[in-house]
Amino acid sequence: MDVDVKPCVSVDDKRLIHSVQTAGGPLVNIKPLISTDSKFLLTASERNIKVFGTTTGNLLKEFIHHEAKVIGVMPSGIVDDQYVSCDENGVVCFWDLHNENRNEEIQKFALIRNEKKLKSKVVSFHFCAKLKILFAVHQRDNETQKGYLLKYMFPPLDTIKHSVVSPDVLLGPGQFSVSNSGDYLAHLSPEGLVIYGVGVKLQDCKRRRHLVDTRFLTCLAFHPTQDVIATGDITGRIVLWYEFASATPTKMELHWHMLPVVDLAFSFTGNVLYSGGGESVLVKWQLTEQKRYFLPRLGMRIKFIATDTLNNYVVASLSDNGIAVISSKEFRFEGIIQGLSMNIERSRSFPAGIIYDPRTRAIILNGRMGHVQFYDFHHSSQLYHLDITMNNFYTQERFEVIQNTDVEQVAISQDGHWLATFEYREDLQASSELRLKFWNFAKEDQNWYLNTSIEMPHDKFVNGIMFQPTPAAGQTPLCVSCGDDGKLKIWKENDTSDLYGKKSSWGCSGTGFYRHLPATAICISPDGSLIAAGFGSILTFWLPENCHLKGTLSQPYLTEKIKQIEFGHGEGCGSMVVTRTENWVCSWDLFTCTLYWRVSISSTCLAADPLSSHMAVFSKNCHVFVFEPHSSKLVTWQCNIDTCPAISAAFIPRLQKSDSTASWNEQSALIYINENQTLKTLHVNEDSSIPNDKIDRSMRQLVLETDALPAPTPFSALIAQTRTSYDTEIQTQQSGSAAFGVQLEKSTALIQQVLNEARVYRIDSFAHMTSEFCKQIIPEAVTSKEIQEKEDFVTKIKESENVHLKTKKKVSKRRKSKVKSIADSDFSDLMKVLAI
Repeated sequence: MDVDVKPCVSVDDKRLIHSVQTAGGPLVNIKPLISTDSKFLLTASERNIKVFGTTTGNLLKEFIHHEAKVIGVMPSGIVDDQYVSCDENGVVCFWDLHNENRNEEIQKFALIRNEKKLKSKVVSFHFCAKLKILFAVHQRDNETQKGYLLKYMFPPLDTIKHSVVSPDVLLGPGQFSVSNSGDYLAHLSPEGLVIYGVGVKLQDCKRRRHLVDTRFLTCLAFHPTQDVIATGDITGRIVLWYEFASATPTKMELHWHMLPVVDLAFSFTGNVLYSGGGESVLVKWQLTEQKRYFLPRLGMRIKFIATDTLNNYVVASLSDNGIAVISSKEFRFEGIIQGLSMNIERSRSFPAGIIYDPRTRAIILNGRMGHVQFYDFHHSSQLYHLDITMNNFYTQERFEVIQNTDVEQVAISQDGHWLATFEYREDLQASSELRLKFWNFAKEDQNWYLNTSIEMPHDKFVNGIMFQPTPAAGQTPLCVSCGDDGKLKIWKENDTSDLYGKKSSWGCSGTGFYRHLPATAICISPDGSLIAAGFGSILTFWLPENCHLKGTLSQPYLTEKIKQIEFGHGEGCGSMVVTRTENWVCSWDLFTCTLYWRVSISSTCLAADPLSSHMAVFSKNCHVFVFEPHSSKLVTWQCNIDTCPAISAAFIPRLQKSDSTASWNEQSALIYINENQTLKTLHVNEDSSIPNDKIDRSMRQLVLETDALPAPTPFSALIAQTRTSYDTEIQTQQSGSAAFGVQLEKSTALIQQVLNEARVYRIDSFAHMTSEFCKQIIPEAVTSKEIQEKEDFVTKIKESENVHLKTKKKVSKRRKSKVKSIADSDFSDLMKVLAI
């Protein structure tokens, strides 16, 4: 049967499988906040609020007060060390930073109670303690540029009596603000700067709009002590608005940035203004002295800038998910709080995917532009970065997009000593840059060194690289790559030693192609004896020693190009190969060279567990399905595990076995990265109160709904079913027949052992296995005379053993009697002899 998973199939809130965000989440989605004593830095990662130490950079506390993505954190202004946070669902929380009983002291208010009536989400907010008003910007479902600025009275936050302050607020961070005195509110609109007057009754106050020309505004900030507003625009200009409440305000321009100004922040006293943007430079404007200072080479584009009340620190959130801590007095770099490194500048998030490093037990992912990072998933910490491209990061220009060279593919050997990377750059103006690099790990200084750099390994983009899992004894593993140029290439380490020392380099040892089709995916069998490559929609198999084509598998109704290939692991799956296309997941049997089953599903990624036979596929509808290649029956599944689809997934071996009752989650953890660049792991809810019969009914409902779907071909319903079924409760036992001399039990066990241990497409000929096979299934022919002679011989041996045992017992008895007589003697005879 062909299974087409429908998004309408759902489960209850108490789900069997749920996704849990690790520490590898974005830290720079909101503006960071420094505590009043400058000891703590607060930021949000999805629905978690994290507290770091400003001096050490360590994660000190983590609060989970929300069930949705947090869009802002700020001091409440009511009680010391009390903070207010808001999520995109409109839930506002007031909580204490140092209170141990955090759950008891949380005050929650809902801004959006009737979601059907008000279909929107909150994108930014500001709480004014002096006015006891909360302002929130709501984004409508059909709006992408503008939102509504609403006002809520406190206490309580009444959703019925809220009022609309402005209907045309630009969406995004830093688009509206309230002065510290609470006298003014300002926001940015498509036409310019809009300012509202003082008081609680904003609807009765004057509204002042300052129009701008084509220099559209990007951010704004209020002066802490004066009636001054600073705005930045797309040309990099900063404008200070004096007397902004009047029709003709006084303006002063500050201009250094070439790219748009992203964020502005005043110091606590207001004498200094900080600005940042795409140049990766933090600019310090000394307003009283009319001077400016620069802190360059921060690494990536600045997203947010925040200052503290003691004028000790200024922090800058960077687009690579790092927060730079800078001393405001010396204006120098103090340290960085680095989460899972990412790069929002690239068009595709983490193009190299998730690769497991067996040496450090970490995962390898894309880092900042041109780098890869080694991230310890088990302890949620970044180990180090490795600069692959060895190029400076080129910032963008105002009227032209600059392309940087980035890492697109990564592979690591099974022993963790060889690393292969592919970097690519294409700007459609100059020639394409394609480089395949091989890195060697030095045990002496625990560092990676570039061994070989190959220019233009393929004529077009490289779609995959992989090392041979189990090379021959004493040899370096082979590396295989495939590209859009229709080539499959095998790379081998060659000895290039000379009189100056022992050296080696990598070179191409074989090339394969098939029908001039693009090679879209590759995979090597676990024993390293076979290469599977997808050429368009055709699955091909090659020998790694000589790059010889061994066979092909295809179906006329499967026309989509193959995106991923995974060999089966574990018992019963050694001969299975699973392929993933845009809308199909197929399992192929290499012993019968046929399509075993196929399932219709719009998938985004496929992952295979190296320690078991389980695999997992993620759909575009945020569903996950766990299965085994030898059966189309699902092991488990879960709908709506996330709000956005997964882009890469992998099974990571655990440091120790889990206590989970689910076999697929016992030895390895299933992790994935979604489109929001958040690293998550799937957990089995052991405390779930869902009855087993309810799960069974859900599974049966899924099967019933999918069975009714029309099949693409008349044979598809037969192909998707498992061809063979086993009944473990009924076992047929037959003894060997005397007439034919056949022992069925031994022969069956031998055949099963041969099939399990045999290499795919590399099974030895039966001529080599004839003698052993015959010994197992055919007993030796003997006559009755030979049997009688054998029985007589056995009888004689037993009789001789009995005689020897009796003799041994008599000797032992005599020795014991002698020892006893000596113990009881008075030695008189011995004394007589000595006297003579």
